[in-house]
Parts: sequence; structure tokens; C-alpha cells
Amino acid sequence: MFEIKKYLSGLILVAVLTTLAVYIQNIPLVKSLSLSAIIIAILLGMLIKNTIGTKEIMNEGIKLCSKKVLRLAIILLGFKLSLLEVSKLGFKAAIIILIITSATLIFTRYLGKKLNISRSLSILIGAGTSICGASAIVAVNAVTKSENEEDVAFAVGIVTIFGTVFMLFYPVLFHVFHINTIFYSLWAGSSIHEVAQVVAAGFAASNQAGTFATVVKLTRVLLIVPVTILLSIRESKRKNSDKFSFKNITIPWFVLMFLGVIIINSLNIIPQNISKSLINIDNYLMTAAMIGLGLETSLSGMKKTGLKPIYLGAISSVFISVFSIIVIFFIK
Repeated sequence: MFEIKKYLSGLILVAVLTTLAVYIQNIPLVKSLSLSAIIIAILLGMLIKNTIGTKEIMNEGIKLCSKKVLRLAIILLGFKLSLLEVSKLGFKAAIIILIITSATLIFTRYLGKKLNISRSLSILIGAGTSICGASAIVAVNAVTKSENEEDVAFAVGIVTIFGTVFMLFYPVLFHVFHINTIFYSLWAGSSIHEVAQVVAAGFAASNQAGTFATVVKLTRVLLIVPVTILLSIRESKRKNSDKFSFKNITIPWFVLMFLGVIIINSLNIIPQNISKSLINIDNYLMTAAMIGLGLETSLSGMKKTGLKPIYLGAISSVFISVFSIIVIFFIK
């Protein structure tokens, strides 16, 4: 009972704000802008934190949502992925995704160095931009372990903002320039940051573009696993350069469970109605986790970090958008 009391008030606050975020998402004007509950949630959480604030008694419940609930949401994200769907993309599409993701990660880290941004923050922004927003940021942070608590929320905020700009901007370009549907699907799926943003930008063009772009994006999400493993090896080498051992590598448990769920989902052993229910639960949990992150994000703390990470997020976002066009043009 004592343990429940410790988390209760924070969990109630997050539940209320999550419900509000979902309600706001369904307001006709907001719906016409294709703003997902995830985007609304982090903005809503930040608004509450930096205006009326939260009581200290709520901190444990909020922290539970921003950390453990978010990890659970990442695990359940695997129910959106099927290895069969990924295999349908073909070899060329897989190579396109791999090149774009790798180049964006490397470029963002390089530019972060030049701008004197901390290693951990530049890697988080790179992972969020190149792979899949908040989910990738949290998975990567479990390996790089940023010393600044604001880094995760800051990276999520930056990636969410620029991903939203792309989500609104891409469909306009599709209709104005009459872009080929397959080309557009590959472009949107390989360069827009969050899954929900890709879905919105894809279906705003056409049903075919929406379906294909979503598969491309979910294939990018799958890269959380190898990227996390490679970063874990790199971190281990960096910290134990004299006595490197594979025993020192720590792959986040929830990333392995995420992979396990993908495999289970690919075997089609779970009834479709249950799988759909789990996806709906995951959407709600991810929204709750974003509320938690927003409620932990202090603007004064972000001010100390400065504007450079915002510039990094902007340039990195432009890079992945332009570079993906070039790669698709030459490989497609």
C-alpha cells in the first residue's frame, strides 16, 4: 500500500493529462493538422511543468512514466513490426534505409563535435533524427547514459518539433510538384522522425503512399537493435580501452524484449484482435510517457544547454531530408 501511495498522485496527473492529450488530438482543427497525441503530450507536459508546476509528491509517479512506462511502450512497439512486411520492401529499399540512417548518425555526431555539444546529447539527437524519435533516444540513452537529465527531454523536444515541420511540409510538396508515389513514400519513410508523423504525412498524400511509407519507417525502427548494440560496444571500448571485453557490453533489456516481440509478431501466433488491442495500449502508454517527459522538462534547464542543440537538430533534419532524396534518386 505504501508503494502505491508513493506513485499514485503522479500517475493520476499523468493519466488525466494523457486523456486530455488524446481528446485534444480529436478536436477537428487539431485533427486537420495531423498532430498526434504524442506530440501534444510532450508540449502539454512542458506547459504544466513550466507554468503552474507540479508538487513534489507527484515526482515518483511522473518518473515512473518517463522511464519504465516508456520502456514498456518501446517493447510493445514491436507489435507494429513484422519481419515479413520488412522483407517485402526489397533489397534496394533496405540499402537506402541503412545508408541514410548511418550517414545521418555520423553527420550529426560530427557536427555536434564542431558545435561543442556534449557527446551524449549529439548522439541522442542523431539517433532520434535518423531512427525513430523518442523510442530511439531512450534506447540509446540507456547505453550512453547522459549525465544531464535534461538531455533526453531536450533531444525528444527538438526531434519532435522538426519532425512535425516535415510532417506538415512533405504532403504540400507532394501535391505541388506531383512527386512519384513510390519515391515520396521512400522519402517520407526514410527521413521523417516519428512513426506517427510518417503515417500522417504518408496518408495525406494517398493511401498507397501512407501504407508504403509506414512500412519503410517501421523498418527504420528495427534499426534500434543493431545501433544500440554497436553503441554499446563503442561505449565499452571507450570506457575500458585497456581491458576491453565483450562481457562489459550492456545491451538494454527492453531493446532485446522489443526484438523478441517483433519475432513473436512475425510468427502470427497472436490473434489479430489481441495484437490490435496491444497496439492501442502501446499508443496510450507512449502518450503517457511523453507526458512524463514533458513534466520533467524545465525550460530554465534547457536554456543552460543553449541554442546550439536546436541548430544541430535543425541541420541534422535538413541533412536527412536532402540526403535521402539524393540516395533514393541514385539507388531507386
